[in-house]
Amino acid sequence: MKKVPIILLMTLLITWSCSSQKETGNKDVMKAYDLRMEGKSDQALALLDSILAKDSTNAMAWYELSRVKKYMLTGGGNVTIDEILAAIDKAVLNDPENVIYVYAKAMDLFLNSYMAMNREPDKVKEEIVLTCNQFEQVLKLKPDYPEAMLYLVEIYGMLPPEMGGDSIKAISYAAKLKEMDPFFGAKATLDLAAEDTDQVAFWKEYQTLHVDTPDVLKEIGIAYLFQDDPVNAKYYFSKAIEMDSAEQILLLDLARYYMMQVMQNRDLADSLLPVSAKYINEYLLSEPMPVIPLQAYATGMLVKTAMFTGHKEEAEKLMEKANSLDPYFSRAFGIPSRSLFAPPDSVTHYFSSFFRPF
Repeated sequence: MKKVPIILLMTLLITWSCSSQKETGNKDVMKAYDLRMEGKSDQALALLDSILAKDSTNAMAWYELSRVKKYMLTGGGNVTIDEILAAIDKAVLNDPENVIYVYAKAMDLFLNSYMAMNREPDKVKEEIVLTCNQFEQVLKLKPDYPEAMLYLVEIYGMLPPEMGGDSIKAISYAAKLKEMDPFFGAKATLDLAAEDTDQVAFWKEYQTLHVDTPDVLKEIGIAYLFQDDPVNAKYYFSKAIEMDSAEQILLLDLARYYMMQVMQNRDLADSLLPVSAKYINEYLLSEPMPVIPLQAYATGMLVKTAMFTGHKEEAEKLMEKANSLDPYFSRAFGIPSRSLFAPPDSVTHYFSSFFRPF
């Protein structure tokens, strides 16, 4: 029997050790994700820090760290967008061919661009260029990624040229998207359509030509909300939820619709906020039970309805409950992206417009 050369043996042992360490590290990253889903972001953060202290090349750990920090930012945590970008940069640096991380970086850059629109308008175009370049990098890795292409349509099509918009590029990407995926192609077409386009008629025409899906029913419901017709919106949302229980989150869009009506006219608070609260409670009682961060977010919405209707004591109890579920629950008006709650080893296929309320 031939002896294995010592150098080869050492190489095999080192390779095995690194592989084993990485596997253990990724299992711990999943534990950190589970902790965040349990409303324990501080513990998740501590675990990720310990993982990276042992192996600073663990891309999944950097990715999950960026998501923890992004989640904490929406909940008023002492976190900056620069910290989020630094973490996702490390994830991409250590695994540049992983589309999960490359796409997440594009989304984080888009968030930074969106924040700059109010914070540093002079820098928006520069940030948008970086964002679009990153989405294009996503498409190099995964050309059939419709969500990434739709973001490019929205950015180029909805922003003015001085902020990085480019109507020619928007039309080009919309055409490619239409060939790639009929549903996302339709969304792109609507993004570039005239403002007075009848969105209900648009989606109903699409519905007649294609098989009903939860996504199509959802779009019809949203179109009705834009027409200030929440009754029909609820009808189509209910049909979407019947087909896919994950769409129960649409109940929160109905609740937000009534809240927006009150923001425009405070005199409607006593009549509309109880309706909003009804949909929030319906969501909280839905099956399967929403993840804890979304339970906390929905409870935080109830805090607002109680405060606006003068029920201060009830609002304080609800806030205590929300904080007990998850102290970093999102304080933003928009519903947290479901992409934040997908496991860290899964490709994200949730799309949430930065330019539309629903």
